[in-house]
Amino acid sequence: MLRVLVISLLFMSVFLLPVSASRIVEVCPNPYGSDDAEYVIVNATAFCVLDDGEGEVPINSTGIVVVAKNITAYELTFGKKADIQFSKRFALSNEGETIRLLEGGKVVDKFTYKPKEGMIFFRTSKGWDFRYQDWTSFSPVDVLTRIKVIVSPASYCFRGSTIWLASYTFTDLRTVKGNITLFLDASPVGGIPVEELEISKRYKTYFLSSTSYKNFHYKFATDGKKVVITTENWKWSKRGFIVEFESERAARLLKNVLLHDVRCSSQPGKAGGLKADYSMGTGKIREFESRVEVFVLPDCNPVFDFISKARQRLYIEVPYMDFTWFDDSMPLLDAILKAARNGTEVKIILDSEHNKERNERTLEFLKRIAIAEGLNIDGRLSRMPLHGKLVISDDDALITSANFNRYGLRLNREVGIILYGKDASEWLAGQFMSDWEKENPGYLIPAIVILSIAVVVAYKAMAKR
Repeated sequence: MLRVLVISLLFMSVFLLPVSASRIVEVCPNPYGSDDAEYVIVNATAFCVLDDGEGEVPINSTGIVVVAKNITAYELTFGKKADIQFSKRFALSNEGETIRLLEGGKVVDKFTYKPKEGMIFFRTSKGWDFRYQDWTSFSPVDVLTRIKVIVSPASYCFRGSTIWLASYTFTDLRTVKGNITLFLDASPVGGIPVEELEISKRYKTYFLSSTSYKNFHYKFATDGKKVVITTENWKWSKRGFIVEFESERAARLLKNVLLHDVRCSSQPGKAGGLKADYSMGTGKIREFESRVEVFVLPDCNPVFDFISKARQRLYIEVPYMDFTWFDDSMPLLDAILKAARNGTEVKIILDSEHNKERNERTLEFLKRIAIAEGLNIDGRLSRMPLHGKLVISDDDALITSANFNRYGLRLNREVGIILYGKDASEWLAGQFMSDWEKENPGYLIPAIVILSIAVVVAYKAMAKR
């Protein structure tokens, strides 16, 4: 009898559960060009109605349904067919609004947006995200090759016959030799350096600007076979990282990115001052056989997953961190805490030259969380000027041009490389620990003062005896 009852309960739990309601899954309220191409995509599980408070669009079919303002304009713009056309009173406001989905007169889903031109909102398993209409979708390239890793400050020069070089800024011709074509950001912070403007008169230069990307911040070069990916703006005076290797597949990926991005050519922005920093060091160089993965942002962003997967060690060396995002989420902070909560030892080095006070607050914030939760998180400021972006997660290492904020990890054009395997990660971990142990002297001053006072007090106490 009990067995029959259990089976009956299981039967009821399976067949009497409520069916999932229809959902809004994608919205493009303000496309580039004509508003006639705007659309909403719905995953309909029953007959439903799309509503914007002024008009309604009945959806009398199930599955993925594309609802467009003008079916012809949508197909011309996106190369796909729509299923339903907007009713006359229904329209997506360019200023932002809330759209709703109703079943049987009840609201089963709604989405509130405030768009910029060309922005497409889409639902993920974690909530809503966005992309721009003209963003690309270049897939990462995974290759096994021999790599050379250089830690700067260094004296390094990339040589080739015909070189395509991308950088946020470019001021030092000693760092590259060959027939150069330059791809540079049109409006870097502080203006275009005077040296760069002079160089652009001698070499073919594309200044890049787009409403879809905040900055063209990537830093790489290729001659069609050899590839260099770096964290630096093609000068090697600060702590940074350079990876050089040969791969026609990786070279093809990066050249294709530039062939696309050249569409964003524009006039150079305002001029800045002289950079006037040409110092170089001897650097540290090591070669490895390694599997590497080259990725381009924002097309692919493995950074958060790379951080959160750590189980033994997580070392992060970056100029600064900003945990704010485009909504209430904080994926960078969440990734670090996920690793720490899984028992990972977390060490973070931030720059001491720029953003010092903000970096100190960031590290203190992380340490407070660590104390409250009993986590193994520690952080320090760098001993020397830091511009590199390095993450070591267990036995793998990630090097990228992207700063650790929402622009670098979401809105900028960036590049990065993952080095898989112990050889490279152990060597880079050794470099990280060398930087860690050479803590910024500024942290030692209070300790020295306290020690000096203690010595004086002890001396006077002994003198009274």
